[in-house]
Amino acid sequence: MKLSPEKVEQLAAALIDQLAEIDGVLFKGDDSQLRLAAQQIIADELMVEERLDAEIHKMLQAFKYEITMGRMSYDELFKKTKQRLIRDRKLTM
Repeated sequence: MKLSPEKVEQLAAALIDQLAEIDGVLFKGDDSQLRLAAQQIIADELMVEERLDAEIHKMLQAFKYEITMGRMSYDELFKKTKQRLIRDRKLTM
């Protein structure tokens, strides 16, 4: 899932704002530091999926001939491979 930097910034701001409304949640640091940290965490998590997708595309190059000849569906093979890797690596998406 690709998000623009602006969208990541909006999500981080909304997250910090909602956390600030919860009784008992105390922040160490100012608002801008917290927003930057949240942006970095969100961006890092999004990169996990992008790296996984790139790895799957590379793996599926071995099946290029079968896919081209119509013996296999690239989309189905991609989805199955992704689900297997998510399960094997215990990732959450």
